[in-house]
Amino acid sequence: MWPLCWLAGCSFDSEVAERVSARIVVDSSGVAPIETDLGYRVELTRCRVAVDTLEFTTNGEMHATWLRSPWDLLVPTAFAHPGHDAGGEVVGELEGRHLFDWRDDGELLGEAILLAARYDGANFSFTRARVEDGIAADDPILGHTFEIAGIATLDDERYEFSILLDQDEGRRVVGLPVDLDLSDGANEDLELGLQLLAHDPFEDDTLLDGIDFAVLDDDGDHVVVLEPDTDAYNLLRRSTQTHDFYGVTIH
Repeated sequence: MWPLCWLAGCSFDSEVAERVSARIVVDSSGVAPIETDLGYRVELTRCRVAVDTLEFTTNGEMHATWLRSPWDLLVPTAFAHPGHDAGGEVVGELEGRHLFDWRDDGELLGEAILLAARYDGANFSFTRARVEDGIAADDPILGHTFEIAGIATLDDERYEFSILLDQDEGRRVVGLPVDLDLSDGANEDLELGLQLLAHDPFEDDTLLDGIDFAVLDDDGDHVVVLEPDTDAYNLLRRSTQTHDFYGVTIH
């Protein structure tokens, strides 16, 4: 065990590090009305997603990703020992699948276990919704990653839009910024919020930039469905893969 730990460059002995529990909830504050680069005012009326295991990281520097798989074969969770990835050492985790709407502020996703450390990042993986996630067999999101709907307005024209969006199973979003210091251990009543940011405050772009709803409304009924293998679908698919559109808040 120790030779592998030494190769991985671990900064502390996680076998004896103090554990801290944190409630992980949905933070809906980032799902606010936006104005896209094409001038549409967009409000999301539904934003459901299926994700898997949320990781929290320290020392956000490039680690050789080949180190993670052999270690995971020996010690399958981050709490037996930190994992290693491009976003840094994984020293905290909320395991399991989670299906939720990013508009449901305060919804509890679960209790994460964090080692006593300084945190500067977070990662999660996409999955696709299953019946075992607690949904009905005829739920629209079944078999998909996102179910998004909203209203886009430009001048006096109003368009209702929707999309069932798929990401590759297990595709990871790495590098959500976190600024949290648990080096001294216990932090009672710690709660972290997982955000979707419809507007990226750093790049000043939006999740739906480049999508022209008027052009997509080819039958003039002001109802737009973004279909797979179209430019608009692919634009949103790429946006939702980008870590800039996600965040973690500390409550």
